[in-house]
Amino acid sequence: MKTKRKVVKKGGVKKKSMKKRDILRDANPEHYFFVQDGTILKNVLDLSKQLDKMTDDIFKHHVNEMRNDFSNWIKDVFKEEKLAKELLKTTSKDKTQIIILKHIIKKFS
Repeated sequence: MKTKRKVVKKGGVKKKSMKKRDILRDANPEHYFFVQDGTILKNVLDLSKQLDKMTDDIFKHHVNEMRNDFSNWIKDVFKEEKLAKELLKTTSKDKTQIIILKHIIKKFS
């Protein structure tokens, strides 16, 4: 299914506005997320799916009291500030997955 983009003129320049489905788009290859085990994540849904398979040790490498690589990736690459902030509130793999899925569902409702 194609995502429609609204063209907005701002200062004489045409600019495409972000749509809710952009959260499911693939990042540009240079912005893929490389998990410690070598898995490559291209989008937020990939991350959610991979959390089921990810070992606790690998998850803790990316998400702990000192850092949250997934939150940073989502904020910096997909510009999903709200989701990124929510992810900072937990260091639990299950809660991380729930937060991501709830955010996606909310975007489409």
